[in-house]
Amino acid sequence: MILEEIKHPELKNHINMMYMHGENNNHEAIEKTEAIIKEYIQDKEFIISVEDNEPVKIPYANDGEYLVPIFTDKQEYENGMEYFRLNEMDENKEYAIEKLNYYKKLKEDPNFLGYIVNIARISYILNIAIL
Repeated sequence: MILEEIKHPELKNHINMMYMHGENNNHEAIEKTEAIIKEYIQDKEFIISVEDNEPVKIPYANDGEYLVPIFTDKQEYENGMEYFRLNEMDENKEYAIEKLNYYKKLKEDPNFLGYIVNIARISYILNIAIL
Protein backbone atom coordinates (compact mmCIF):
# COMPACT_ATOMS: atom_id res chain seq x y z
CA MET A 1 0.00 0.00 0.00
CA ILE A 2 1.23 3.50 -0.77
CA LEU A 3 0.69 6.81 1.02
CA GLU A 4 -1.94 8.07 -1.43
CA GLU A 5 -4.06 4.94 -0.89
CA ILE A 6 -4.49 5.47 2.85
CA LYS A 7 -7.85 7.13 3.48
CA HIS A 8 -10.07 6.83 6.52
CA PRO A 9 -13.05 9.18 6.17
CA GLU A 10 -15.17 6.77 8.23
CA LEU A 11 -12.83 7.10 11.20
CA LYS A 12 -12.92 10.89 10.89
CA ASN A 13 -16.73 10.76 10.93
CA HIS A 14 -16.71 8.54 14.02
CA ILE A 15 -14.31 10.95 15.76
CA ASN A 16 -16.63 13.87 14.96
CA MET A 17 -19.53 11.88 16.35
CA MET A 18 -17.58 11.24 19.56
CA TYR A 19 -17.23 15.00 20.05
CA MET A 20 -20.93 15.59 19.43
CA HIS A 21 -21.92 12.80 21.81
CA GLY A 22 -19.55 14.25 24.41
CA GLU A 23 -21.07 17.71 24.08
CA ASN A 24 -24.51 16.16 24.62
CA ASN A 25 -23.29 13.98 27.52
CA ASN A 26 -24.62 10.94 25.68
CA HIS A 27 -22.50 8.24 27.31
CA GLU A 28 -24.39 5.37 25.70
CA ALA A 29 -23.69 6.76 22.22
CA ILE A 30 -20.04 7.36 23.17
CA GLU A 31 -19.66 3.71 24.17
CA LYS A 32 -21.30 2.52 20.94
CA THR A 33 -19.08 4.76 18.83
CA GLU A 34 -15.96 3.63 20.72
CA ALA A 35 -16.93 0.02 19.95
CA ILE A 36 -17.31 0.91 16.27
CA ILE A 37 -13.91 2.64 16.27
CA LYS A 38 -12.28 -0.32 18.01
CA GLU A 39 -13.62 -2.69 15.38
CA TYR A 40 -12.73 -0.32 12.54
CA ILE A 41 -9.06 0.10 13.46
CA GLN A 42 -8.38 -3.62 13.92
CA ASP A 43 -7.76 -4.42 10.26
CA LYS A 44 -6.93 -1.02 8.78
CA GLU A 45 -3.51 0.37 7.95
CA PHE A 46 -2.49 3.85 9.06
CA ILE A 47 0.40 6.17 8.37
CA ILE A 48 2.73 6.08 11.37
CA SER A 49 5.63 8.49 11.77
CA VAL A 50 8.80 6.52 12.49
CA GLU A 51 12.43 7.12 13.30
CA ASP A 52 14.92 4.25 12.99
CA ASN A 53 11.98 1.90 12.30
CA GLU A 54 10.42 2.73 15.67
CA PRO A 55 7.25 4.81 16.12
CA VAL A 56 7.88 8.43 17.06
CA LYS A 57 6.94 9.07 20.67
CA ILE A 58 5.44 12.41 21.64
CA PRO A 59 5.96 13.17 25.36
CA TYR A 60 2.76 13.72 27.31
CA ALA A 61 3.26 15.24 30.76
CA ASN A 62 6.53 14.98 32.65
CA ASP A 63 6.42 11.44 33.95
CA GLY A 64 7.57 9.54 30.85
CA GLU A 65 4.13 8.99 29.37
CA TYR A 66 3.80 9.38 25.62
CA LEU A 67 1.53 9.19 22.59
CA VAL A 68 2.34 7.91 19.11
CA PRO A 69 1.02 10.02 16.23
CA ILE A 70 -0.85 8.31 13.41
CA PHE A 71 -2.39 9.81 10.30
CA THR A 72 -5.50 8.84 8.37
CA ASP A 73 -4.49 10.22 4.97
CA LYS A 74 -1.72 11.92 3.00
CA GLN A 75 -2.91 15.49 3.73
CA GLU A 76 -3.07 14.78 7.45
CA TYR A 77 0.45 13.35 7.30
CA GLU A 78 1.79 16.42 5.46
CA ASN A 79 0.10 18.72 8.00
CA GLY A 80 1.60 16.64 10.80
CA MET A 81 5.09 16.94 9.33
CA GLU A 82 4.65 20.70 9.13
CA TYR A 83 3.60 20.65 12.78
CA PHE A 84 6.76 18.68 13.61
CA ARG A 85 8.87 21.25 11.75
CA LEU A 86 7.25 24.12 13.62
CA ASN A 87 7.94 22.37 16.91
CA GLU A 88 11.54 21.46 16.09
CA MET A 89 10.81 17.77 15.73
CA ASP A 90 11.45 17.67 12.00
CA GLU A 91 13.96 14.83 12.22
CA ASN A 92 10.89 12.57 12.01
CA LYS A 93 10.64 12.49 8.25
CA GLU A 94 10.00 8.81 7.66
CA TYR A 95 6.77 6.94 7.85
CA ALA A 96 5.49 3.40 7.85
CA ILE A 97 2.12 2.13 6.72
CA GLU A 98 1.07 -0.51 9.21
CA LYS A 99 -1.82 -1.87 11.18
CA LEU A 100 -1.84 -0.54 14.73
CA ASN A 101 -1.28 -3.99 16.21
CA TYR A 102 2.06 -4.13 14.35
CA TYR A 103 3.64 -2.38 17.33
CA LYS A 104 2.28 -4.81 19.95
CA LYS A 105 5.09 -4.06 22.38
CA LEU A 106 3.76 -0.51 22.75
CA LYS A 107 0.63 -1.85 24.45
CA GLU A 108 2.84 -3.57 27.02
CA ASP A 109 4.60 -0.31 27.93
CA PRO A 110 2.84 1.31 30.93
CA ASN A 111 3.95 4.75 29.68
CA PHE A 112 2.18 4.32 26.32
CA LEU A 113 -1.13 6.19 26.49
CA GLY A 114 -2.32 5.47 22.95
CA TYR A 115 -2.24 6.84 19.43
CA ILE A 116 -3.01 10.46 18.66
CA VAL A 117 -4.88 10.91 15.40
CA ASN A 118 -3.83 13.98 13.42
CA ILE A 119 -1.36 15.65 15.78
CA ALA A 120 -1.52 18.95 13.88
CA ARG A 121 -5.08 19.40 15.08
CA ILE A 122 -5.04 17.00 18.05
CA SER A 123 -8.35 15.60 16.96
CA TYR A 124 -8.56 12.39 18.98
CA ILE A 125 -6.61 9.96 21.13
CA LEU A 126 -7.10 6.23 20.58
CA ASN A 127 -6.40 5.19 24.14
CA ILE A 128 -5.36 1.78 25.39
CA ALA A 129 -8.99 0.78 26.12
CA ILE A 130 -9.88 1.15 22.42
CA LEU A 131 -6.83 -0.76 21.24
